[in-house]
Amino acid sequence: MTSPISDPLAPRFMEAGQLNDLLLRSQLKQGADLKILMYYATAVPVGDPVRSTATDVGKMVGLSTTSASRSIGRLSENGWLQLAYTAVGVKFYRLGPAAIGEKDAPTSLDDSDAPLATVRQLHAL
Repeated sequence: MTSPISDPLAPRFMEAGQLNDLLLRSQLKQGADLKILMYYATAVPVGDPVRSTATDVGKMVGLSTTSASRSIGRLSENGWLQLAYTAVGVKFYRLGPAAIGEKDAPTSLDDSDAPLATVRQLHAL
């Protein structure tokens, strides 16, 4: 029997040390950007998209829709957030490579041309 801690498929949230590292690396000058980034870092497991609109995220962290949308745009342009998917014209984001600590994070991320999934067939021998 494996322990739940060692389960590689279990959702993984950022730990305190990782959040502190993110805060120190980001050095964001605007409070709105920092509020948005910290919300995305703590709302869902790492790699999962936040399934809230910019309006909803803004309300949760005390920002107007305009301010939240601008912050999300700036964070996305700089690799802190990454476009996860678009549904009915609404964009949903997850933490980007810069936030996770991946090196060589691209300055702009847009995976709208990326395939949704890769289908593989298993053949019996």
